[in-house]
Amino acid sequence: MMIIHDKRIPEQYIELLKKKLPGVVFLPFRPSRHEDGEVYDSILCHPDIYIFQIDNKTFVHAPCVPEKILQTLKDQQISLIKGASNPGVLYPQTVLYNAVRVGNTVFCNAQYIDRVVLEEIEKRKLKLVKVSQGYARCSVMVVGENAIITQDEGIAETARNAGIEVLVVSARTIVLPGEKHGFIGGVCGISPKGMIIFLGDFKLHKQAQKIEDFLFEHSVMYISAEGLPLYDGGGLLIA
Repeated sequence: MMIIHDKRIPEQYIELLKKKLPGVVFLPFRPSRHEDGEVYDSILCHPDIYIFQIDNKTFVHAPCVPEKILQTLKDQQISLIKGASNPGVLYPQTVLYNAVRVGNTVFCNAQYIDRVVLEEIEKRKLKLVKVSQGYARCSVMVVGENAIITQDEGIAETARNAGIEVLVVSARTIVLPGEKHGFIGGVCGISPKGMIIFLGDFKLHKQAQKIEDFLFEHSVMYISAEGLPLYDGGGLLIA
């Protein structure tokens, strides 16, 4: 198993997860510089700004993803599809790859998403559900194939209408340096076997019991970095 993560995540988070996940490869991420200009600093190294994970073995990536990272992914037999554009400096140019797949449904703001992502969604006959939130991936914690946790009321309503079970929680205590707070989807990733891996300890969240009950209800196992606040690192891309 491989975990792609923001290279600027504080080391104590990564070290705690490494102890719990022996043998897992941790791949720090930072984009290459490009002529379109770098995205703003707080999300500069967030993987979900540059990569849309279609499934555990297929990624659509921005052209500015470094070749060294792409080669490492190829060595892990991950299929890579190059997107049409690089994320730009400011929103909405920052959300070109920020789509999230839940079962056979993909949530995104289709007005801004990279055209290659849309083409791949259509090619695989996945259900495209349009939302107004550009940072759809950032806003959604996937809990299996038919359930999510989100802080976004608009996504929550749309997901329920699509037949997906939803828990809405606050994101106010999630750490994202440079911002007032982060997003719930940015604090974790889901493994190929359906286990959620957290950047931090969700039991420090004021709605921890609701989160734990929701995970239990959906038979989802998890690993946390205990004792540390939830940290938005742009999610963990796990393959």
